[in-house]
Amino acid sequence: MASETELAYLFAGLLAISAVILLFLPLVLHVRLFSESRLLSWLVAIAILAVGLGAVALVLLAISDPAYSLPVLAVTAALRIASPTLLQRKVRDRFETARAWPVLRFLVAAVYLSLAGLLLYELALLVSVGRPPGPAVLSEQLVMALGASTLLVRFALRARPRDQERLWPVWLAAILFAVAFVVVAPYAFPAFAVAYLASGLVGWILGVVAIRYDW
Repeated sequence: MASETELAYLFAGLLAISAVILLFLPLVLHVRLFSESRLLSWLVAIAILAVGLGAVALVLLAISDPAYSLPVLAVTAALRIASPTLLQRKVRDRFETARAWPVLRFLVAAVYLSLAGLLLYELALLVSVGRPPGPAVLSEQLVMALGASTLLVRFALRARPRDQERLWPVWLAAILFAVAFVVVAPYAFPAFAVAYLASGLVGWILGVVAIRYDW
């Protein structure tokens, strides 16, 4: 239980840091504007403090009452369902014109099926004998975190397409955010292990379908 509490605080720390980075981005892009306005600077500082305290408060509530961790579950499930499809789309956009694309496409599909099979096996063990997910699931979570961070950065680039060369903080924040929700949250809030595994299974299967039909 102590380890779960520590992981919950790690989740809160990663979430707070990623939020701080995202809130710091406007300050980086518009240094002159903020240097001339103390009001804007104070607003950014207050927003950063509020997000940090909010993340810690959410974790404290979730530790005492699992019902408060439902928002974490919802965000994690959404990321796990959507991320594989977007990740394969990112790979396709990068390598579709290459001669080796048919082979690479087959390899990506094989990896997706392997990860789906791993989650199906772990889900069956969890439901039948109550055994928690094994260490092998961590590799699936790391790949999923890559897809989730790609998803978040894509939304950011759509919001500010002219700032693509200056959005490196978004990548850092997206990686921390994805690690918090996809990698740390399942261990910090193990009561929802079935939902984490099931959402990941659905995500990888949808990814295979997307590869098959070039979504």
